[in-house]
Amino acid sequence: MMRKLLLLSFLFFATLSQARVLNAIAIVVDGEPITTEEIKAVQKQLHVSKKEAEDMLIGNRLQKAAMKGISVSEDEIDQRIKLIAQQNNISVKKMQGIIKKQGQSWNRFRDQIKIAIQKQKFFRSKIAPTIAAPSEDELKIFYRNHPELFSMPSSITVIEYSAASPAKIQTMLQNPAYNKGIKHKKVTFKGSDLTPQLLTMISQTPNGKFTPAFNNGSAYVTYKILGKGKGRLKPYDDVRRGVIMAWKKEQQSGAVKRYFKRMRSGATIEILRP
Repeated sequence: MMRKLLLLSFLFFATLSQARVLNAIAIVVDGEPITTEEIKAVQKQLHVSKKEAEDMLIGNRLQKAAMKGISVSEDEIDQRIKLIAQQNNISVKKMQGIIKKQGQSWNRFRDQIKIAIQKQKFFRSKIAPTIAAPSEDELKIFYRNHPELFSMPSSITVIEYSAASPAKIQTMLQNPAYNKGIKHKKVTFKGSDLTPQLLTMISQTPNGKFTPAFNNGSAYVTYKILGKGKGRLKPYDDVRRGVIMAWKKEQQSGAVKRYFKRMRSGATIEILRP
């Protein structure tokens, strides 16, 4: 009897120990823990390696630290929600119902809006001031070095993914296997039929990749680019506005990477479970 009790006791503690290992702290970034389960979840959802998942989560903790002192009032959140509702031609009350149907709590949605506003404030205060306005020569050099961005393709073949909410599209972009509430169809456009904004967006998206999600007036949409027909470079003066947008996008991306690279080099990062 005593032997059985000892064996059961051993199995209990062994199981408890294993449970702790399964969700143990793997990395600590300036005092903020990252668990093994978080790393596995990112690997599974985004189909990335363990190293890539760890880098993403370290970046997430650094981003949180960078935005820690950025305050967002309840009134700012309310105003942003009203704006989103107006853009979608619905009332805030109806939006609450839609969010609930999607299985998300209203408080969780407000938290997401708060984070989005924090990111915008962070960018305006920390990143934008580091980017100098381009000269005309710089824009023309950028135009010449990136002809693929400013060419009008004879045709563009895409898979159009659409959903009633941006949350569903974002989930699908993070996990391509997700298809709940997602419609998709194959479409071929003529380059001349696209609006300048849509043409710029598609031109800047490589084959095999997804465009940023956007509202087309009836649904939230993203395109996966399958292929582009032979393009004709448009005159600089015709696409100057697009050149400025593309130049800014490249500069902003580089400035954000440099900011967090500096931040990471000064952070205390402890790898507890390699």
